[in-house]
Amino acid sequence: MATLLIVDDEPQVRKLLETLLQYEGYHTLSVGSGEEALALVAEQAPDLILLDIMMPGMDGFEVANQLKGNPATANIPIIMLSALSEPSARLSGLQTGAEEFISKPVERVELWLRVRNLLRLKTYGDQLKSHSLMLEQQLRERGTETATMNVHDLARLDLQNALRQAVKANEFSLHYQPKLDLGSGQVAGLEALLRWDRPGYGEVSPAVFVPILESLGLIITVGRWVIDQVCRQIAIWQGSAVGALEVSVNVSGHQLMEGDLISDIARILADTGVAPQWLEVELTESSLMENTQHTISSLQRLRDMGVKIAIDDFGTGYSSLAYLRRFPLDTLKIDIAFIREVTSNPQDAAIARTIIELAHSLNLRAVAEGVETAAQLAFLKEAGCDQIQGYLFSPPLPVAALAQWFVGKRGA
Repeated sequence: MATLLIVDDEPQVRKLLETLLQYEGYHTLSVGSGEEALALVAEQAPDLILLDIMMPGMDGFEVANQLKGNPATANIPIIMLSALSEPSARLSGLQTGAEEFISKPVERVELWLRVRNLLRLKTYGDQLKSHSLMLEQQLRERGTETATMNVHDLARLDLQNALRQAVKANEFSLHYQPKLDLGSGQVAGLEALLRWDRPGYGEVSPAVFVPILESLGLIITVGRWVIDQVCRQIAIWQGSAVGALEVSVNVSGHQLMEGDLISDIARILADTGVAPQWLEVELTESSLMENTQHTISSLQRLRDMGVKIAIDDFGTGYSSLAYLRRFPLDTLKIDIAFIREVTSNPQDAAIARTIIELAHSLNLRAVAEGVETAAQLAFLKEAGCDQIQGYLFSPPLPVAALAQWFVGKRGA
């Protein structure tokens, strides 16, 4: 659980921020002055700091300057908070080294997204930093001119080399998250999710390693392996007590634009004997909008084969409704950002309802991701959502655990 430090001289502001952030699952600390903030950080470094600019005594600019000037605290992300609207205030905040700036009064969704995004970047940075001492030692031992290289560049190269080795050594695995059909109450299918347990380091987030696979041009190879493994697993399930299940696979835009995705899927389906209607490919809204004419043509060929098509994370991109009508689609998946506060934020509730209505008007099924509470489930049922997935129903599971999960469901 990430720890966030709130620094603001107004108690009511601190209480509001604590409430919003604790609701999102974060642990919070709070102080009322810059001096207290520096003393607390020296004892217990937080994962992120929300720092008010205007405070009596030491203001936020001075606090940020001291933190960013200290190597021990320089990597702690800072979000500046201010009621000042002048561009100069923002510029001064950024000049101190602050990563983000939020205006008061704080809007809850903006706060959550900015905190989430900064913590993701910090997690990636921490993973790189964990290699730094080892790499610095290696450089000292080699005593070559490469010792002048930036250690973070070397850590990045180390992760890239580890991923190349992971592809060669087949270090990836798949977990499957069940989907619930809200009409029948039965399992509607599964989503396959890629996992990498890096030897010697542990599990690495897909948010970290998938973009690197894309930048290295390896996502096509890994994506082909995923589809092959999924189809083989579908065939195994069809011959067992589990039975026939539709499985969704996330597909990178690189696979569609640079690879031979259609031929790969056709060959794998033929090799495994799996009928195409049991496979669904998911692409993000943003990837669909790249080279749209080619994308539409490629997806139509898949659809003609009988493979289903879904838009993942819908609502966060910039797709044109005119193009949306032309895409051969089966499913719209509502992004988790709108589900998280669907029962408490009227705007998110309105967006979720609109996406469900849009899906049905286009004869598509609506699937909600990230459902974690009974209240969210009740809202989605009332709104007419077709399917849900999330920890309320089941977390992503490896194959062996999934088999036990099915046994438990049948016994319930």
